[in-house]
Amino acid sequence: MTGLDQPHDAAAALEALEAARIERARLAELGRWSEAGETALGTLRRVLSYASPDIVGPDLGGLVYVAGSPRPGIQHSARHGHPVPPERFNATQSMLLVNRGTEPQLAAELAHRALKSFNWRDVGSFWYSILTLIYLDEGEAAQLHLDRATTRSGWAKSTALPVLRARLAAVNGDPVTATKLLVPFVTHGGPDQFTEVAVAWAIEALVELDELDRADDLLRSHSLSGSLEAVFDRAEVLAARGLLSMAIGNPESAYDDFIACGRELAGWGVTNPAVIPWRSRAALSAAATGRATVALPLAEDELGSSRHWGTARAIGTALRAVGLVDMEGRNIDLLKKAVDVLTRSGARSTLTHAQYELAVKLKIEARHDEAQLALREFRESAMATGNKAWIERADDTMRRWSKTGDTPKVSSKERKVANLAQAGLSNGEIANRLHLTTSTVEFHLSNVYRKLAISGRSELRSILVPIL
Repeated sequence: MTGLDQPHDAAAALEALEAARIERARLAELGRWSEAGETALGTLRRVLSYASPDIVGPDLGGLVYVAGSPRPGIQHSARHGHPVPPERFNATQSMLLVNRGTEPQLAAELAHRALKSFNWRDVGSFWYSILTLIYLDEGEAAQLHLDRATTRSGWAKSTALPVLRARLAAVNGDPVTATKLLVPFVTHGGPDQFTEVAVAWAIEALVELDELDRADDLLRSHSLSGSLEAVFDRAEVLAARGLLSMAIGNPESAYDDFIACGRELAGWGVTNPAVIPWRSRAALSAAATGRATVALPLAEDELGSSRHWGTARAIGTALRAVGLVDMEGRNIDLLKKAVDVLTRSGARSTLTHAQYELAVKLKIEARHDEAQLALREFRESAMATGNKAWIERADDTMRRWSKTGDTPKVSSKERKVANLAQAGLSNGEIANRLHLTTSTVEFHLSNVYRKLAISGRSELRSILVPIL
């Protein structure tokens, strides 16, 4: 690395960065993620100290994981972009801490330090720092910096700002705004560093709004429904595609995508569920395919990591998943804790899901007064987000439950049958699995439909809550 001893030696700096990428990947494959991160940071520190006037954002891709990361490689035509300022080191270090799920206070300090600088023309430093604040549940601070950025010269046409605004809106429970910002960007804009991650986040927002056809069209129009070998932001795309698969009733494909997302993140040493809660999502899709014994360890593993990171959003999301797949009688208590934590987090979309799921779980247990209260709180949250799909679900559920009145508790045998029906098994397959007659399966399902005030198998699957 002797070339870095000469100031402004771009060739030596680029060579050192490529060597660091290779070494980072090697160490990560061995599971030595801490060393991999230190390799990336050490090289970045030296490059920014000696050669920053000649280094631009794309040169730094592949050093740490970040959604929408710059793409490393040959820069065609004239090298372009603003030189990377020293603040990028703080921003990158904050993202590395986020990925590891450690030292959240230091991560916040580094991100704020990077954002205090007047070197805001460096999109990378800004992007890393704002995402760090989002992962830390510091939404107000992130919004303040986004508002300030819009007033700065040279930022009016930045593609980073609308994408970051949309992401912040989505995680704060406003998929309507997220969709309005992201869909035009990915539909009418040309190729861009942020296109893949913007498509992924747009799909997530559309799924939240139950606009599944639009989400599927977006996925296919960007050739993201098949192999993702050529996709740089694979983890984000896999996470979004998995959510879409779950929403359209294909939990097997969803599970495969969430597990693949986890493998992709593991290659970067990303263990923090605040980045992508893939374990929670994999747990729910596993439960939806009748694999409850697989689901619970995944959810509990994520809960442990979430508590280590310490943000309310991550903990509440993981508690919700554990509550949904728990088979030890703790589900309602855990869901109540999840609702309480998520109420304090500002994660309104996840809160809305948890309130609905709590209402259904209480209905299953014939705790009708509590179920009605949870249902009313669910509707209030749906109204606050402006999500018409969830408002309609709340109104429809209230109407059906009021017609049927108080119903008996769903029995353990009925739950076993309903769980397999939710997983897509036919009555004959359920009968063979549980050593019952087909008529007994039909009897149990009829009881479940009556007790949950639903009309049949399609509505059983559409209630989106594992019957465990």
